[in-house]
Amino acid sequence: MQKFTYRILLNEDWGLEDLYEFPHALSQCYSFIYCLDGELEPRNRERINLALQEYPWGGGYSYVNIYTVLNHQVPHLDRPKIVSIQKASPGWLDLLLNQNVAIQLAASVTTLIGAGTAALAAYKKGQKLLSDIQEQRIKAKVRQLELDAFQLKAMNTIATETAKNLGYRNLKALHQHTGDPEVSLKLLQAHYRRMSVLADYSNKGKATFTTPDIATHD
Repeated sequence: MQKFTYRILLNEDWGLEDLYEFPHALSQCYSFIYCLDGELEPRNRERINLALQEYPWGGGYSYVNIYTVLNHQVPHLDRPKIVSIQKASPGWLDLLLNQNVAIQLAASVTTLIGAGTAALAAYKKGQKLLSDIQEQRIKAKVRQLELDAFQLKAMNTIATETAKNLGYRNLKALHQHTGDPEVSLKLLQAHYRRMSVLADYSNKGKATFTTPDIATHD
């Protein structure tokens, strides 16, 4: 693998909390794309599929754990490592990571920003649908409730729309990995929340995802 140093430009308006929030979201989005939307093979695809199909997707615990699984399944050589960080005007964050994933992630941020309010509207529709289904389950006092045709159609429509807004390319494969359109939608919703953090930094000018000609090779 050719080592690749990717530069993210930073402006001067950074607080201490940004040094956690931005890298944390970046790491999670990178792992998500690497394992679930890229052309590269993670260390153990079966371990990922087992987590996707067996976790109880009712609360935040599963989301935290799936990102831990995804991070661990990125090969060590491809895990992002800080090469240098400079706080100036402009500053920068140089990361050693996989070239293809870095470029895809940057493009996805641009796609999400371009989607604008449509992306947020799709996310809200997804959250409402999932909330309504959960309320039905609570009322019926069952953990699993078979979805009706309307719910399945709405779920697939929103998942397709959200994937487009995120620049997510492998929705069909995601459905195959999860074996459940509801889990697929929940994962896309979680990915949207984390990608939105990166898009917000970009919109505010606090972080600029560079194009490949600015990035450098080792």
